[in-house]
Amino acid sequence: MLLLGERPQYVDQLTERLTKLSGKLFEALPPGQPVVLKRTNDLYALEPSDRLFIVRSGNLYGHYDNRLCVYFESEDLIGLSQCYQLPSLRIAIEDSAEVQQYEADLILRFVNDTKERQAIWTSYLITLITLFQDAFGRNHRQVAQPNTGFLHFAAGQNIINQGDEAQEVFSILNGKAEVFVDDIRVGAVLADEIFGEMAVFTGEKRSATVRAETDCTVLAVPQADFISLIQSHPQTTMTLIENMARSIKTLNGQLTQSHVTRS
Repeated sequence: MLLLGERPQYVDQLTERLTKLSGKLFEALPPGQPVVLKRTNDLYALEPSDRLFIVRSGNLYGHYDNRLCVYFESEDLIGLSQCYQLPSLRIAIEDSAEVQQYEADLILRFVNDTKERQAIWTSYLITLITLFQDAFGRNHRQVAQPNTGFLHFAAGQNIINQGDEAQEVFSILNGKAEVFVDDIRVGAVLADEIFGEMAVFTGEKRSATVRAETDCTVLAVPQADFISLIQSHPQTTMTLIENMARSIKTLNGQLTQSHVTRS
């Protein structure tokens, strides 16, 4: 089993341990029924959930939430979560794959037949669970806890400049800032307010300058991480839309008043 993507060295060590345990566990297992599985996007849409497979050759992949995450290798056991009717990876096959097919009950009886096998089986399951927990934990940190940065601005410094490329979204943790369009003050940004997101969504350059009115501590979230955060927490999207609509309304009012005053 190969977990795709960047991974720490200990993940490879766990994978190697899993392979060794699998080999030792199933070395005395009677041969199953040789089967050639054809190309498919979902193996268990075609096969009963009470069938387990031990891979001999071929390209089999595990997908979670339509994301490719696992490549199955020779001697890997496939279908445990399906036979227990638990949430499972979607197994896809590229071209074809040669497997040994078993009834799930046969393998479960086999691994529980002796205390030695029970011990190996327990170690196998713990290692497998650890691998997936680690993968989930690293992915969750990447999505839900983006690579943020804390920035400090003295009063009078620009936090973002009108016309710049939009690469980050910001929130003021402490302090207060002013918003200028064409050097006309059009509003303020207070603590805990998000700003700079409009250009991230539209892909356009910054439409305003945001300047620290007092000393400010600002949280900066990279554009890609912010978009991932929105995708993983869609309930926040409506709040952002409401905030943007409110900002546009305020901006239009300020600009209209400014033009009236100048006239």
